[in-house]
Amino acid sequence: MTDTTVPSFWLSLPEGFTGIDLSEDPGDRMSRIVDGLDALTDTGAEQKLGIAVSAELALQAQLREGAVHVSNCLLQTEDGEIVQGMFSLFLREQEKGAPGTYPQRVAEELATVWPDADVAVLDFPLGRAAVTVRDLAVPVSGAVYGLPGSGVVTVRQLEALFPHPWSPHVLAVVFTTQDQDHWDEWQALVGAAIDGISFYPPRDEAPDVLPPERRDNIRKAFG
Repeated sequence: MTDTTVPSFWLSLPEGFTGIDLSEDPGDRMSRIVDGLDALTDTGAEQKLGIAVSAELALQAQLREGAVHVSNCLLQTEDGEIVQGMFSLFLREQEKGAPGTYPQRVAEELATVWPDADVAVLDFPLGRAAVTVRDLAVPVSGAVYGLPGSGVVTVRQLEALFPHPWSPHVLAVVFTTQDQDHWDEWQALVGAAIDGISFYPPRDEAPDVLPPERRDNIRKAFG
């Protein structure tokens, strides 16, 4: 990262996660997505275009909220369908309170604010986080892409909030997808992606790993 106003972080993302150049022309981004899908599947052109447009629409929303990293996530289902999600990171200045208290306190606050959400405090190699999963109704305007009409889509969003260890920031890890039919597979992939985030530069030796009973903890917590 080049922005000196926020702390650095490092990423090692699993297969299927492709980082997006946030300064790239939107049309070029969508063309690259379609080209990538051409190499992965023989899905029809209309579905590929729909995936590309959906990805760009979601990306623009993330940029308006101040995303510092965005990855497009593709999952190929057993029947050959390509489904999509978006993995984003935000670094926000926020009062964290006494050391070690942030995740539990925030989880309790979010459970009150979003009573329909699933909320838990989970441990990752990155640290302890307040994690929420909830369904959101998102308005979509076809006018953005020269299409008639508008509507509402339902997305499922997972958000994990990690207090940064030495700066006044919170790292928000957000995954969003319209594909709820394969949520079990998505939870495992998102957990692997979070495990690849670090506040420290890579070391030469193998990274520490959690014991087996603490792996894949998103699926264990939310089912």
